[in-house]
Amino acid sequence: MGYKVHTVDGKAGEVDLTANRTYSKSVRVAAGTAGTYQLVKVPADAVIIAVRAFRAGGTGGTVQVKNGSSDVLASVLTTSTDAWAGSTTVQNATCAAGANISVVLASPAGTPTEVLVQVDFRTAVPA
Repeated sequence: MGYKVHTVDGKAGEVDLTANRTYSKSVRVAAGTAGTYQLVKVPADAVIIAVRAFRAGGTGGTVQVKNGSSDVLASVLTTSTDAWAGSTTVQNATCAAGANISVVLASPAGTPTEVLVQVDFRTAVPA
């Protein structure tokens, strides 16, 4: 909900006065290879609100997200073949500006062609 404004050129629009913004960062791992992959150095204080993963091909694999050295997911996220899996149940979700967020892929099976992991953030400033 915003306020209606009119500019000098006569065009109308909305002004968004909410303080919270959401944004997403993602990493694509070709060949779905197990390992730790750096996702982002958080630009401003934020909170992780969700983790999602998509596995193309293969028969298995898990995802964990790390905030520094702390696990974000209480239990690993099991990927599904050619479908999105996700969780909004997170821990260690508060990220200070400059925090290092990484993704850990484990147990890929059946040679997946790629794994895409998306982490959703909420911040009080535009990112």
